[in-house]
Amino acid sequence: MGLGAKNSSSNSKQSSSSVPQAWFKVLWFFLLLSIVAIALVNIKPYVDAVSALGLNVIGDTNLLSKIPFLNGIGLALGIGIAGLTGFCLWATFQLIEVLPVILYNHPGFLEEVIKDADSQTKYAIKDNDDPTVQVLKKTYNTLPTAFLDNLSRIRLAAYTLDFLICFWKYSPVESGKITDFFYFVLTGQWDRILFLNLVLALITLFGVELGLNLLLWVGKLAFTINRTQSTAR
Repeated sequence: MGLGAKNSSSNSKQSSSSVPQAWFKVLWFFLLLSIVAIALVNIKPYVDAVSALGLNVIGDTNLLSKIPFLNGIGLALGIGIAGLTGFCLWATFQLIEVLPVILYNHPGFLEEVIKDADSQTKYAIKDNDDPTVQVLKKTYNTLPTAFLDNLSRIRLAAYTLDFLICFWKYSPVESGKITDFFYFVLTGQWDRILFLNLVLALITLFGVELGLNLLLWVGKLAFTINRTQSTAR
């Protein structure tokens, strides 16, 4: 009787400890689906931007569009080129924007950068050094972290271009002028702001990165809890 009670207690502990892990897996899966859904929706502004720049003109002006029965092929080809180019543009921006998130959450990468920075020889920059030598020394001294510094600058430029595309596609003001938007915000004319477009622009701009941060956070939390429970056993 005592043995049965002990086994029952053990099984209840195992089931109670497995429930959080199951919930974490479900949450992680739904977050992943949300990121995929946001990504699919976010591609459209870049495809439209490419189309506005005229990169799908092949579907309108090439020889195929002038020939009966073949004009559909020309149109499909133009749409396909615009879609592929827009996807590549979106993927490039997203990679630049989320790469720091991935790297700063990778312990192995951070450990290697810290080790390189601590162990690397540093050259003293002298006043009588040739200007070119001074530049070379500065560059060499910052090599371990130069990649991250440059990535931050590129990321800022990518976000700026991304913001312009999002503002163009989902303008939060009827005029489409960014100056009008800031003017309405500063003067408190909230009724003249298109909040749905503003939300869509923010989702397009930050949705994937926010989702990735939540995905990594849930993964780390699940790993930590699992390790704590394993140690407790």
